[in-house]
Amino acid sequence: MADVKAACEKHWDRWKGDCSGFVRAVAGELGVPLTGTANAMVDAMARQGGVWQSLGHDGMQATRYVNQGFFVVAGLKSTAHGHVAVIVPSASAGYPFGYWGRLGGVGRKNTAINWAWNHQDLPRVEYFARQVGGH
Repeated sequence: MADVKAACEKHWDRWKGDCSGFVRAVAGELGVPLTGTANAMVDAMARQGGVWQSLGHDGMQATRYVNQGFFVVAGLKSTAHGHVAVIVPSASAGYPFGYWGRLGGVGRKNTAINWAWNHQDLPRVEYFARQVGGH
């Protein structure tokens, strides 16, 4: 099983100020090709139905998938700058936990994603899962 949290820790310091750079680095570490901005990533994951599975807006399902060894990315497109985060395994019964960079600031590590988006946007966040590491 791929160690998503270890990959997040490895790339955190370099990419904590860039959400898409952070997700690209973690994905690359896990052998998952992802390129472009946050908006481009969300588009690519939505298009690649045979590779990425859309989990819709279901954060609990995102937690279940990541706990089973899938690589899970949360994302929301925006006209200015979209935002993406890597979901990590947790025992959370609430919001999924994740790591994310933040453009012009510092993201968060192993934190509930309700801190990654404002409360108006949070219900619109999409989750995508992909098998990695021999799944």
